Amino acid sequence: MYLARTKFGIFSCKHNFVKFYSIATFGERTRYVKIKPVSDLKLGSNPDYISSPSSKLQSLIWHNPLRNILITKKPWSTTTTDAMVKFISHLHDSYPEINVIVQPDVVDEISKEFTMSPVQTPNEPHVLFTGPEADIVSRTELVVTLGGDGTILHAVSNFNNRQVPPVLAFSLGTLGFLLPFDFQEHKKVFDEVISSRAKCLHRTRLECHVVRKGEKAEDARASSIHAMNDIFLHRGSAPHLAYLDVFIDGKYLTRTTADGVALSTPTGSTAYSLSAGGSIVSPLVPCILLTPICPRSLSFRPLILPQSSHIKIQVGAKSQFDPNDHEINLSVDGVPKETLKVGDEIHVINEVGTIYVNGSELPASCSSGKFKKKPGVKNSGIYCVAKTENDWAQGINELLGFNSSFRFSHIRNKIDDTNT
Repeated sequence: MYLARTKFGIFSCKHNFVKFYSIATFGERTRYVKIKPVSDLKLGSNPDYISSPSSKLQSLIWHNPLRNILITKKPWSTTTTDAMVKFISHLHDSYPEINVIVQPDVVDEISKEFTMSPVQTPNEPHVLFTGPEADIVSRTELVVTLGGDGTILHAVSNFNNRQVPPVLAFSLGTLGFLLPFDFQEHKKVFDEVISSRAKCLHRTRLECHVVRKGEKAEDARASSIHAMNDIFLHRGSAPHLAYLDVFIDGKYLTRTTADGVALSTPTGSTAYSLSAGGSIVSPLVPCILLTPICPRSLSFRPLILPQSSHIKIQVGAKSQFDPNDHEINLSVDGVPKETLKVGDEIHVINEVGTIYVNGSELPASCSSGKFKKKPGVKNSGIYCVAKTENDWAQGINELLGFNSSFRFSHIRNKIDDTNT
């Protein structure tokens, strides 16, 4: 979504539809709701994440009181709309000091769904803050999502080049690997979060830089894209296969002739990479997955690379006599980006940082052999509020039916033994 604020109001552009939010948006929408500009709020502060030798998770610690919460939802869903109204009402009733931030398109969905004022302030309406995306991002201290995995991916994408606040995800009848909590638990879980009693699982993101043919490498640093799940190049609707040259840490690895190639985080290992034959990887494993998509070779197997790797993929052609108008599609977390042509390349590193060895190119902002970390970001990646130490193992069993044929055979054998 693109948002622009003018003296007349806010323009919102999403999926080629343009909507105008007039200044009247910042006022009383209904008897029970009042909308205020998010720019009225103070800039957000970041919590600390404390590790323990006895836990795989980090403790979420607020040194300053939590104030600004961004709540996002699956769009145009009655279930998530009802849940959002219920959750906001609980916040205003139990934590009147909390400022609730919503995106402009959500205001239209929920503003007329409130049927009573907050219990704490019965003579005042529910106050919601909204505005341009940049203002929302700079003030958010906690992200709460209501929906599925796609809702989380969309919410996190708004913090592309900034530190992502902790993410608290609730499931509303939707199955997903990133949804540890049922919405029925929202009161108990939020109380644990606000009182610094919650635990977080750290998930890394990939950072992608696109370099056009003939463009200077340094020029691509400002236009980086981040992915929580995956980055993949694919031929799309083109009748020919994609020819992609793969380099690892400055060294040529191979040319893949395939439908494409996927680069995934451990979180994304259960998404497109899994469907293409890649490994299932725990989010605690520091790595990058490189998975070919329908390769024209039986010997091109999926790779699990170190987290510090610098991966370059250059779009090639079948031969030098081929026309140079072949286009390759680039998608990041399922969102299409600008197409690439022969000679264009992408550079992918882990957001946490990488080690550039001799021969590496872009997006190196430091000398070879040095560890690079994004300046101004204290905690890279995404810290997701977790339920238990084993949310991931439970997920692959319940959502994928991991090794189900053997598991059910074992259960049947135990039943047979009992009966005999």
